[in-house]
Amino acid sequence: MNKILDFIKRYNILILIILGFLLYFPSLFYDFVYDDISLLLSNQYLNGRISIHFFDFFKPGLIIEAVYTPLTFIVYWLIIKIFGFNSFIFHFVNIFFYVLSSIFLYYLLKKIINDDLICFFAIVLYILHPCHIENTAWISAMGYNIASLFFFLSFLYFIMAFDENKKLNYIYSVIFYVLAILSQPIALTLPAILFLWVYCFRKDRLKESMIPVAYYIPFLFIYLYLFYINVNLEHLNRFSSLHHTFVEKISVLGFDIFNSFIPIHLCPIQPIPNIYFILPVFIFVFLLCYFIKDRTYAFFIIFGLISILPYSNIFFNIAIPLADRYLLLFSVFSCVFLSYFSYYIFTKFRTKILIKYLSFIFFIILFLFSFLFYLPNWKNERSLWTYAYSINPNNILIARTHVDYLILDKKYDDALVLADKIIEKYPKFFEGYEVKIRALIEMSLFKEALDMCYKVKEIIPDNYENYLYFFNIYFYLQDYDKAIYFLNIAEEKCVKNNLLKNKNMESFAEKRVMLSYVEANPDKFIENFKILSNDFRVMKDGGEFFNILKYTDYKNREKICLNYLKNNVEYSISVIRLLSCLYMKEIYKDNASKIMKSILKDMSRAQEFMNNGDNILAEKIYLDIISKNKYLYEAYYNLGILYVKTNRQKMARDIFSQMLNINPNDEQVKHIYNSL
Repeated sequence: MNKILDFIKRYNILILIILGFLLYFPSLFYDFVYDDISLLLSNQYLNGRISIHFFDFFKPGLIIEAVYTPLTFIVYWLIIKIFGFNSFIFHFVNIFFYVLSSIFLYYLLKKIINDDLICFFAIVLYILHPCHIENTAWISAMGYNIASLFFFLSFLYFIMAFDENKKLNYIYSVIFYVLAILSQPIALTLPAILFLWVYCFRKDRLKESMIPVAYYIPFLFIYLYLFYINVNLEHLNRFSSLHHTFVEKISVLGFDIFNSFIPIHLCPIQPIPNIYFILPVFIFVFLLCYFIKDRTYAFFIIFGLISILPYSNIFFNIAIPLADRYLLLFSVFSCVFLSYFSYYIFTKFRTKILIKYLSFIFFIILFLFSFLFYLPNWKNERSLWTYAYSINPNNILIARTHVDYLILDKKYDDALVLADKIIEKYPKFFEGYEVKIRALIEMSLFKEALDMCYKVKEIIPDNYENYLYFFNIYFYLQDYDKAIYFLNIAEEKCVKNNLLKNKNMESFAEKRVMLSYVEANPDKFIENFKILSNDFRVMKDGGEFFNILKYTDYKNREKICLNYLKNNVEYSISVIRLLSCLYMKEIYKDNASKIMKSILKDMSRAQEFMNNGDNILAEKIYLDIISKNKYLYEAYYNLGILYVKTNRQKMARDIFSQMLNINPNDEQVKHIYNSL
């Protein structure tokens, strides 16, 4: 045993680094999940749709309204600028911050506890802690690991400054504190914890500590002000979890305490507060009273209390309780407490070898088992929500997402049954109706889908999304007049409720692009395509595509479109459709819309013939369509596939060659062409 302890003492840091990266190695290959899509991939400031500079990240309300974490978004921004949207790199950086913060926590604990074995075992448990999977395997929670890193560094430098009377270390400490709170507000409590440390361990210098601790206060209030003007409080209040009674809030606090010692959930679940979870709160208070004279125990117990209270919603409705990431700092207390307890058993039963060894191994096995069980749930959206639904099927948002996956798996009957249950329980919850409408559309039950839309129109008349489903159904049925009618209503409802911005504007522009394609109206197409592509800022040609707006003649516009397709991949399908509109307008003039609608009806007929095995009729229609519009890409593709199916390789190759003349960057067509 002594040899093992000597080995640990010699290679402690290396062991901790290897342990951290080894445990989280599988997560390097995980996808973007949950909020990653809206927070990163769809964020127009990060994905390049809107250009942004370094200092813009500090402007309140610019990047996102729900939080004020500029430093975290700067890290995201730098990763994207250097590596693009590479989930592997995002996960690697997140693990790096987590492991590095664990190492600095180890040095911090050594300053406070001054016992290598207790500190080392506490950090082993900290790294193993399954509650940390949420903030380490989930990219959107990276800010918690960044904040904890700077939190521990700030605390460490404060201790060094206070003990060694080096003012430069105070400056470093304050800088790290500012970096911590700009990463996540979880670090705001540091000044209170610093004062607590002085009170517990340097009580004779309590008055002397007032000025150094006061250095942090101005930055605390500046951040709180920025947070206040940045955060959209209505966004937070939409969570029902904020409206718990006081007893339920105490229960939630108990759940978090219990979860920190025996991890029992890792997904975005909102369990119903249970009266039994008040018991851990009493145990927590008992521990505080029992160990109040032991300054080390007392410090870590109060440290845990200070860390968890802002996220418990007992005093202020400022957070969503029952999230594992909020336990990051509180878990320092639980890990230290378990380490102390194990060390006590270890020294108490020196002669009883089995008990002595089990004192440490028991908690390692418990945490490791939970860790290995929970980590794979964060692999992708499906695994995350499948697990969430298995734990809490009564949660409305989780159940609604589960219906999405039932539809994706073509389990339509199950999807309809669950959607009906959601609607029955929450008759004014639009998303319950939405998933049912989607399931009916997927099943080609358009009449039933329309009936459901009309039902929703009566129950929730101001919901603009319902009218968009009207549009989708009528557009698919090629009843374009009704589609336009309902799209206009949807836009009116959106304007009335002040919702026509950002994502919603793009949604309407996308639908109007579809309509202008059907109507063969290139000018409307360009107008809406401009909104959809944010003035073409993301196009790789440096804005040269804008030249299409300078010309009114067909030849110049056609030339610009074809040139764009040779040099770019993004928006290629839209540009091909624009070419189609231009061609129709040039050839058929005022009849362009009428003939285009006729062509699209013929496309549907040809597809139906092809599905039924009537390849001769399908071929005839496709050839007729191509003769009317040489840029109707879908017709070329379907005809090429038809030739492949009927073993006419040379004719298929010729068709795919014509497609590559239009769009040389179509990788799928290239692959088919080369395989023929």
